[in-house]
Amino acid sequence: MVSFHSMKKTPLFSLLILAALLAGCIRTATPTSPSQPTETVLPPVATSGPESTPTAEPEPTATPDFIPYEVPDWFENGVMYEIYVRSFADSDGDGIGDFNGITAKLDYIESLHVDVVWLMPVHPSPSVHGYDVTDFFDVHPDYGTMDDFRNMVAEFHARDIRVIIDFVSSHASNQHPFFQDAYGSPDSAYDDWFRFTNEENTQYEGFANLGTLPRFNHFNPEVKRFMADAALFWLDLDDDGDFTDGVDGFRVDNATFPPKDYFVEWRQQVKRANPDALILGEVWVEQVPVLELYFVDQFDALFNFPMFTLLQGSISLDSAGSPVWNLPPTLLSKRVDDQAREYPAEGILIQFATNHDTDRLASMLNGDMGWEKFAAAVTIILPESFALYYGEEIGMFGVKGGPPHWDSYRREPMDWNAAEIGPFQATWFREPDRWNRPNDGVSVEEQENDPDSLLNTYRRLLELRQSIDALKNGDFVTLDAFAIGRKSWAVSRTSGDQTFVGIFNFGPESVEVTVDGFPFSSEALVDLISGDTFPGSTAGEPYVINLPEAGVVWFVNE
Repeated sequence: MVSFHSMKKTPLFSLLILAALLAGCIRTATPTSPSQPTETVLPPVATSGPESTPTAEPEPTATPDFIPYEVPDWFENGVMYEIYVRSFADSDGDGIGDFNGITAKLDYIESLHVDVVWLMPVHPSPSVHGYDVTDFFDVHPDYGTMDDFRNMVAEFHARDIRVIIDFVSSHASNQHPFFQDAYGSPDSAYDDWFRFTNEENTQYEGFANLGTLPRFNHFNPEVKRFMADAALFWLDLDDDGDFTDGVDGFRVDNATFPPKDYFVEWRQQVKRANPDALILGEVWVEQVPVLELYFVDQFDALFNFPMFTLLQGSISLDSAGSPVWNLPPTLLSKRVDDQAREYPAEGILIQFATNHDTDRLASMLNGDMGWEKFAAAVTIILPESFALYYGEEIGMFGVKGGPPHWDSYRREPMDWNAAEIGPFQATWFREPDRWNRPNDGVSVEEQENDPDSLLNTYRRLLELRQSIDALKNGDFVTLDAFAIGRKSWAVSRTSGDQTFVGIFNFGPESVEVTVDGFPFSSEALVDLISGDTFPGSTAGEPYVINLPEAGVVWFVNE
């Protein structure tokens, strides 16, 4: 048996290993134009110069005390909902989702039993994706005003739901006024703000080889101050020196590029303003030891990309188009075990099935709702926090497409209405080859009143996670489970006197599963998900249960 929390500790790495691994995570390029853009490339345009100028060097002051590593307890084992503002809910009928639309859908969001909402980029940007920022101190006019944003955050807080926003530290837009001033102008005050690679400032490093996304020079103190000021601005939306009335933290995009010292310093600035702010890093690496390097002095939480890669990479379709999960459950247990040993006890891992950069689960599983429910149950049961991408709860489809729309196919408008028209329905993306269609069973309207729908299954699973302390916070243990084909998996989570047990059949047919050493006795077991009753159990004895294809049961002792 493998226990998660009891094995957590922080490993020590030599400086040599640290440097080598970090070097392997950094991707740089020196393009003059993008080779495969995610959006239409916009060349630099003429400008009379930025409205502001670089900050003057401050007078020397005493070195602030270093704030020790402590993560926000409000996000430990929390549930997060990711929203693409453009696609979520349109309040004014212009086809584009907006802040007021999100505010109007607060009842729906609250029905998913989430603790925090993560908003993809909210800043002004020439693209639809928003990761090429032109102003780090304002909101995109398509989404509303700063007052709309403030009101939305306040309404979330009134319901005890936190809000974090995407924070793009790696790069800016090539339409940002500072870059416009420096491009082709070596004498610009912003010459050293970006990673130019020739003397004429016409070649530069861009994220993913994209000329639209020029990299910042993170060794420049002025850049460091600028990015720290931007973070503090969003923490203090009322501009009254109280850094707890704004957003509750940041999801830091592309956190593998800026140097470690930059993030160490930036973290200190954020934590001095609000020690309870969440700093969540997007560190897309698949190796467990490498991911560990970004905890402690940089990020409170990291997405569990090693686990995501293991789970998603195990899904395939057979010749009939039926889903097959080629995952030996023992390998899943080993991954949980490895992470228990490698990662620091304080750091938070976030489990997820998909996000805005991946193909959607329904597409990978060919729309098989039974397997979609199974995938939800597997991911939600894993230790620590959980993130849900908007639309996954209703089974939206999405696979990365070709030019010019690329990832927009993974970020199609949320289907509120069966006909894909009507109140709050965003319509900005209506390409003929889009994945989601009217009256396809994939909408809130079509699933709201069906107790067996995917939407209501997600609501039930997340309600159970939030209400059962053992499931949310308990020590994680894998139990010995046996079945023909070795596709069975059983786990328990225990907190105090409460013990939760989950039993899963990863196989494509019904099997008899034997769980050796069942952890508690009960006269009868009731599946928390379906309400079905099963024979009782005896603590320490084998327990035998029949599970269908993609079958799962959740039990808890009374």
